Amino acid sequence: MNGLRGFAVVDTETTGLLPGFHHRVAEIAVVHLDPDGTVTGEWTTLINPDRDLGPQAIHGIRAAEVRRAPRFEHIAGDLIELLRGRVVASHNWPFDAMHLHAEFERLGVTSPLDADAGVCTMRTAARAMPLRGRSLIDCCTAAGLPPMNWHTARDDAMGAAMLLAHLLQRFPEAVRTTEQQLRVSRWAWPSLPCGAAAPAHRTPLGQVEPHFLARLVERLPHDDEPQVDAYFAMLDAALLDRRISASEADALIELAHQLGLHRADALAAHYSYLRDLARAAWSDDVITDEERHDLVTVAILLGLDPALVEAVLEEEQPDRVRTASPGVATPGGLTLRPGDRVVLTGEMQLARAEITQRAAAAGLRITGSVSGRTDLLVAADPDSLSGKANRARELGIPIVDEHAFLRVLQSLPMAA
Repeated sequence: MNGLRGFAVVDTETTGLLPGFHHRVAEIAVVHLDPDGTVTGEWTTLINPDRDLGPQAIHGIRAAEVRRAPRFEHIAGDLIELLRGRVVASHNWPFDAMHLHAEFERLGVTSPLDADAGVCTMRTAARAMPLRGRSLIDCCTAAGLPPMNWHTARDDAMGAAMLLAHLLQRFPEAVRTTEQQLRVSRWAWPSLPCGAAAPAHRTPLGQVEPHFLARLVERLPHDDEPQVDAYFAMLDAALLDRRISASEADALIELAHQLGLHRADALAAHYSYLRDLARAAWSDDVITDEERHDLVTVAILLGLDPALVEAVLEEEQPDRVRTASPGVATPGGLTLRPGDRVVLTGEMQLARAEITQRAAAAGLRITGSVSGRTDLLVAADPDSLSGKANRARELGIPIVDEHAFLRVLQSLPMAA
């Protein structure tokens, strides 16, 4: 390692196993070690893969987090500088090498990152220590290293770096670098722009995203009554599945700005919307526990005190209401009819075949692509970046999550 800057330990989280199936890198981390194994720096970022995120139950990355993240081409220059002059390493190096090589290849950048180009801590640990398994968790446990937040690029890269440092100190003969690995450290990487985009990181555990109303700018009150019909219509669409995704929140904020609504206007509109929903619930003169729970859910989503629900229900009781507010659309929940066309996107918790079978039993049609005739898109993550989700947004087709769709299916009669 004489004359070398040390190691660049890499980890990637991806949308799937094979680049040949159009899977992409969704998060990458690099940890620097000096030649003796001391950590000297770290870097990580989420990456917008321009597609659905695949096994989210494993890597835990949400579409709401990557939709504003840089694309690979925006961080390629920074990544090259992090790799330049160093021996590369990772746990299960061939996997990370395969995906990184494919990402650079998409940019027309020739890279030396093949299956033999880096130190693989999985192989090295297997040679140096008796192991029950070869996963990063197994190897780190065998080395007596502390647990990490596994399956995040940063912690997996740091775990692999600590494992490599342990191997360098305890089993140096197992970490002898090959000529192929040294060749990578001498590779003449091109000079690409650095700092083209700021790294994006996961939302820290326990941190609650601020309500979208907090992102509306306070202004002086308007002299005229704001026009909120379009805003109500968008609330109808956003609340179909009784949740407001990050992309829906962005759309509401953008529309509020276009309509000239400030925060006080939006709150007043939300209160009016809740009142109209309560009026609709009273249409059969009975309020069920399910309807009351639904109103509380909507109140919370709209940034209102859920304690308002009981007062609003009392005020909107039919024998207390003389006239309805004119010009306001009555909000409704998600409804489906036999023959409606539904498209699925993303990796659902329930098997696709099971969802399709249930939908068919209710007379719905599950189709493979989104078109103007599609009635609903069901997404594993409503903020999905898949082509289907993007097309649905362009066409104004409602997007709901899997759980909302399954709840509606349970309420539908089975087709004859």
